[in-house]
Amino acid sequence: MPQRVLALEVQAHEVRAALVEASFRDYKVVDLYELPLSSADDLEEALRNFVRQINFQPHTVVSSLPGEVITLRTFFLPFKDRKRLDQTVPYELETQVPFDLEEVVVSYQVLLRDKTGSHVLAALVPRAELQRHLNVLQAAGLDPKIVDFAPLAALNVLQLLDLPIAERTVFIGGEIDRLTVALYRGGTLVGLRTITPVNASYTADGAEGAEGNGRPEILEEVVGDLMAELRWTLLALDGGGLEEGTRCVLAGEGIYFDRLAHQLREQLAMEVLRIQESPLKGLPATLREKLTPFAVPIGLALREIQPDRCYGLNFRSGEFAYHRGQEELRRALLGTATLAMFVLGLFVLQTYLNYRHLEAQLAAVNSQIRHVFRQTLPDVQRVIDESRQIREEIAAAEKRLKLLGSVAPPSGATAIDALHAISTAIPESLKLEVDEYVMDTEEIKIRAHTDSLDTPNSIREAIANGKYFADVQVKDIKTAPDGRVDFRIILTLNKAGLPGAGRPSGKG
Repeated sequence: MPQRVLALEVQAHEVRAALVEASFRDYKVVDLYELPLSSADDLEEALRNFVRQINFQPHTVVSSLPGEVITLRTFFLPFKDRKRLDQTVPYELETQVPFDLEEVVVSYQVLLRDKTGSHVLAALVPRAELQRHLNVLQAAGLDPKIVDFAPLAALNVLQLLDLPIAERTVFIGGEIDRLTVALYRGGTLVGLRTITPVNASYTADGAEGAEGNGRPEILEEVVGDLMAELRWTLLALDGGGLEEGTRCVLAGEGIYFDRLAHQLREQLAMEVLRIQESPLKGLPATLREKLTPFAVPIGLALREIQPDRCYGLNFRSGEFAYHRGQEELRRALLGTATLAMFVLGLFVLQTYLNYRHLEAQLAAVNSQIRHVFRQTLPDVQRVIDESRQIREEIAAAEKRLKLLGSVAPPSGATAIDALHAISTAIPESLKLEVDEYVMDTEEIKIRAHTDSLDTPNSIREAIANGKYFADVQVKDIKTAPDGRVDFRIILTLNKAGLPGAGRPSGKG
C-alpha cells in the first residue's frame, strides 16, 4: 500500500504543501497546494480548511521552519563518535551565537567524516518559535514527524534530477529576496548559506513591471547586487576561487532568475542548469512548472522517503520529541495481539467443534455396539462394558463347547454312540472292569483291569472292527501282585463319520 507523505512549508504570508506517494521502489509527487495567508493569525484556520479540502489522512506529516528563525553554523570537530557529537555540538554552537542552551533546540547533520574528524552543519531555533509552530499544526490536526530547516530541505530536490551531482556543484534557489546557496564538492555538501540582496525591496513582480515600463535599470541593479553577494558567498564556502565549468543548478523562475542565469554564465563561467528544464523523475509534467516555488515541501517529502540520500535536520527532540510513532507501534502491537487472540479463539472454537463432532460419532458407535450387544446377548440384563462382557461370554461359550464336545464331537458320534459301540464290540466272555472313561473331541481314553494278559489284545481286536474309531491302541499292560492285569485303551474317533479302518495297534 502506498505511503502518503504531506510536507508543509510554513511562511509568514503563505503555506506551501506537497503530497507525495511512496511505494516500495518508487515515489510520485501527487499534487502541490498553496494556501495564501492574510496574516499570521489566519494560519491555524487556513490549515484546518486545508485539511478538510484534501479530504484524506496522510500517513506522515513533515514541516519546515523558515530560515529567518534559524541560526545556522558549519564547523569541524576532531572526532567521529556519535555520542561525543551529541554532547559537543550544542556547546560548540553556543559559543558562536548569543543564546543560552536552555532557550533553544539544537539539531545537526554530519556532512562529512574523515580520518581527522567530522564536518558538521548545526542549527538552533528558539524554543518559543518551535512551540508556536507545533501548536498551530497540532491544533489543525497535523502532527509533524519532522520539523526541518527550509533552506536545507530545498536542496533535496536535486534527487529529482535524473543525473548524478557533479564533482563541483552550486545550488541556488528560493525567492529572489532570500536566496539559498549551497556548495557541493565531490558530491558532498560542504556549505550552506542564505543571502538577501541589498535591494530586496524590489520584488520579482516589481522588476517585471519596471522592465515593461522601460526601467530595466531596476533589474540590472538587483541582479548586480545578487552577483556581488554570490561571489563573496561562494568564495567563503569554497575557501578560494571556483573552477570554470562548475555546474550551477538554478531553482527559480521569473525575470530575475533568467538574468541571473545569464550573469552566472558570463561572469563566473558556470554551466547553468535550470532544474525545471532538466529531466526529472517522480514529477508529472503537469506539475513541472510549479517545481521551483515548491522546492522546500518537495525536498521535505523526499527527505522522509529517502533519508539516506537526503540532507535534513529535525528539531523534534527532547520535550518536543515526536511520539506518534510509539503510539502507532503500540496500536500495531495491540492490533496484532487482538488478531492473535481472535485466531486463538477461532482455533479453540474449531477444536471444540471437532471434539463435539467426534464425541457425537463416538456416541453413535457406542449406541450401535450396545444395539448389537443386546441382539447378540439378550439375556444379559446389566451392561457395563460391552467389549469386556462379550469377551467373557465368548470364553464361557468356548468352555461350554469343549464340554459339549464330549457329548457331540465333530465326528458326529455322540458319547452314547461310542459307549454303545464299545460295549457291543466286546464279547461277554471277556471280563473287564472300567476304572476311568474320558472322551473329548478327538479320542476316548479308557483305563481298565482284567484277570488275563490276553484280554486287552482281544478287546482291541474286537473294537477295531467298529465304524466309529480310526485307530485303537492298547498301552501300559501291567500285572499287579494280586494277579490283576491293568491296561489303557486309546480310541481315535473317525472324524469323517465313516466306518474306520480299525487298524489294530501293537501292545504298549
